[in-house]
Amino acid sequence: MNEENLPSFWEDDYCQIEIVPRKNIENIINSIKQIGDFTEKTRTEYGFTDIFIREDLPFPTINEELRIDFFENFLTEKRFEKAKQIHYDEYTIISCSSTTFNAFSLPCFNFFYDCKDEFVKNIWISTSLITSADWFSKIEEALYELGESCEMVLINWNSSELIDLTDRTQIKDYLMNYWK
Repeated sequence: MNEENLPSFWEDDYCQIEIVPRKNIENIINSIKQIGDFTEKTRTEYGFTDIFIREDLPFPTINEELRIDFFENFLTEKRFEKAKQIHYDEYTIISCSSTTFNAFSLPCFNFFYDCKDEFVKNIWISTSLITSADWFSKIEEALYELGESCEMVLINWNSSELIDLTDRTQIKDYLMNYWK
């Protein structure tokens, strides 16, 4: 992968569109409501007067003991490419390792994750316009299988959208409407 095609994220993207254990749904729904209320109270014509700081979820991904080797084999089987480096912020390139960030990518979609010991600590994604039916199918299938086999959901904290990853229609709608 040349530098131009490296998966990239900004510090502000960390866990903003994250894949988390399904058992967090009630907490996520409450957080979405709190964010909505907070947004209404702090919105001005120029932005916001304050920032909302999310609390940690009660059931973090690390507690599910999702093994790194399982997760990486799963994404490899789905034909995502494992990154050796990540373009972090604007000027920094970091090497992937068990002590830093890691990624599996398609040209339009990235699974990022960090690790603790032999387990996945957090999973978050980034996406751009999906211009290939093949890529769309790979992404949709990977998300669906994470929902089915690992009991995960996707929460986009930027848009307050909760996606049930066991529902192919919700996944498809999310991916198709992401750029609308």
